[in-house]
Amino acid sequence: MTREPGDLPSLAKAAIPAVVTEVDAMTRTAIPAVHPIAAPAQARFAIAAFALALGAFLVWGAGFASANALHDTAHDARHAMGLPCH
Repeated sequence: MTREPGDLPSLAKAAIPAVVTEVDAMTRTAIPAVHPIAAPAQARFAIAAFALALGAFLVWGAGFASANALHDTAHDARHAMGLPCH
């Protein structure tokens, strides 16, 4: 069946292959599609609580730290990653 300009999509469902793959444009290799798994509500709550606690700790820590301490921390982190500074 060929489509002509102005044709509307068919309401019939197309056959979906058993394994859906994507093609990586850079390497032209097939990548298996990832289907997310629903996590239980308790696990999602634990992850959200941890993320909230970590974010609050970082914001609170940066808010009460002195400017010199923040500069020294950033400076040491750049050295640890092997990046040039100053």
